[in-house]
Amino acid sequence: MENKKTSLITAIILVLVSIIYTVLVCVVDKAPIGPEGTSVGFSAINGAFADAVGLNLLWDKITDVMMIIAILVAVSFVALGAYQLIKRKSLLKVDRAILAMAGVYVVIVVLYVLFDKVPLNYRPVILPDETAPEASFPSSHTLVICTILCTAIVAWDRIFYNKKLLCNVLRICAAVVMLVSVAGRLIAGVHWLTDIIAGVIFSATITAIYIAALDRIDS
Repeated sequence: MENKKTSLITAIILVLVSIIYTVLVCVVDKAPIGPEGTSVGFSAINGAFADAVGLNLLWDKITDVMMIIAILVAVSFVALGAYQLIKRKSLLKVDRAILAMAGVYVVIVVLYVLFDKVPLNYRPVILPDETAPEASFPSSHTLVICTILCTAIVAWDRIFYNKKLLCNVLRICAAVVMLVSVAGRLIAGVHWLTDIIAGVIFSATITAIYIAALDRIDS
């Protein structure tokens, strides 16, 4: 019960942090420092960061590879869930961690589409294969990769609870991919600093909700 209460409180706090942070990005120190006069919040911090980092398309490509790895992890959970459903012949007998993961993936897609259709920030650069500024808040690579892998770590611990070595190896691999992804997006220079921070915060929020949901289901 104590774990259930703690996970719920953590999830609520992170939801509030996500909302407050998003509002602040929309209103604090907003100035047209982006390409084609696009405005961005926290312009002094973001502008200084963009000037210091520049543009590194190699790291942009590297993080694309990290995204593919994360998506393959998501596909593995879908495949495992389908296998359990066929073998056990009941949706209710599929591992709860996998069933709850379906909700996580829906939330990721909804957020991705929402912020693409309603851009709060545009990228600090127009990429070579683009002709106009693209939506940049939050960093979709950071959001997708960190959310998929953070929730995967939680699910692996539950599914492979009797295989500690396997869980540790998977956890380390996931941590490395997330570290490379976040660092890579920072170095690539294709997002404002606040966009990448948003991706991390949103990812932590979704993961906290996922954990709280599992705790509630278990109880």
